[in-house]
Amino acid sequence: MEKYWEQKPLKASLLMAIQIQAKKKAKKRRKAKTMPHAASAKAVVPNENLALELRKRLQLGQPVFARLLGLSVRTLATLESGVTPTEAVARRLNEISRLTNAIEEVIISDALGRWLQNPNPAFGGLKPVEVIDRGETDRIWAMVYFLRSGVPV
Repeated sequence: MEKYWEQKPLKASLLMAIQIQAKKKAKKRRKAKTMPHAASAKAVVPNENLALELRKRLQLGQPVFARLLGLSVRTLATLESGVTPTEAVARRLNEISRLTNAIEEVIISDALGRWLQNPNPAFGGLKPVEVIDRGETDRIWAMVYFLRSGVPV
């Protein structure tokens, strides 16, 4: 059996290897924090601040808009700072952007925020933002269709 002083170099080299590995992992974590979703960020969004622009157009606060996108408020803040969204988030942003464009054709832009956040009898007393949050945007699209066509409901 080896004596303690003979094992010391082995322990030191193992300890050094563990420390190097820990430093590499910490470096990867720091890099991931500065570039979230970098590996999957392949979606190209025409406007790099689409999230911020869209939130302002909808006149929504970050918590409500983050919920619509299915994100945390922190992730939304990161997107609003100009980080490229993941493909899934870019798709959701584009979907909400298209819906917003359609709604703005039939509702005055200045009233959009109030309309989204007030209960609406056409949606069973739900707020339109809740309808969107539930994934029932087809109900909003139907409303837009009828308002565009002028057909009384």
